Amino acid sequence: MPKMSRKSRPDRRKKAVKKMYVLVRNDLASTYKNVQGAHALALFAMEHSKEFQEWNNTTLVFLGAGNLKDIREWILKLTKRKKVFSVFYEPDLDDQTTAIACYDTGIIFRKLYLA
Repeated sequence: MPKMSRKSRPDRRKKAVKKMYVLVRNDLASTYKNVQGAHALALFAMEHSKEFQEWNNTTLVFLGAGNLKDIREWILKLTKRKKVFSVFYEPDLDDQTTAIACYDTGIIFRKLYLA
């Protein structure tokens, strides 16, 4: 059987699957985390309808993102890396950042734990 050149070999690497990641502050009460995450997801749907439809309500991952300072740092990281995301600011908490929704492969979030 003839040898296949590298160019003619099928690519066996798995394509990275995108998921919806919701980062919530760990310093919020559990029920509040869920509500804030839901707000971020709803905002993502309004701001990024194409990506939201691509996600198609498949895998949803809630991650703890530390406190207010930490979640602000995540906004900078995601912006710098040109990720598609939405940020929710809670009016009842003086418009503090409480959650972020991001459609991504998740490699950037690998050091975070489930919320």
